[in-house]
Amino acid sequence: MSTVTALFRQLVNFSEVIGRDAWGKPTLSALTPAAARVQPSRKLIRDASGAEFVASFVVYTAAPITLRHRVWFPGDDTTDFNRARRPVAIDEHVDGAGVVRYRRVWF
Repeated sequence: MSTVTALFRQLVNFSEVIGRDAWGKPTLSALTPAAARVQPSRKLIRDASGAEFVASFVVYTAAPITLRHRVWFPGDDTTDFNRARRPVAIDEHVDGAGVVRYRRVWF
């Protein structure tokens, strides 16, 4: 039986915001590529603070992306922080043994 991760045929890059410099510019961790599936989505969701938000994209990936990460989609300029997208909500899908198999990341 194939796993759902076999369907992740696109590459996204992600980096964690680990702090801010004296001028407020974000300091990022190393850029990490991850296999994913990016698809447009128009769904009303609630973000981490409980506010309602219409998601424009959903990314399926096995990468350990959290709300502190910034994500660049395929074709985005990874040297430009302003092109990075910030996750709004994350759903983790867990198997019967309690292992996270993949995540749905809403943007």
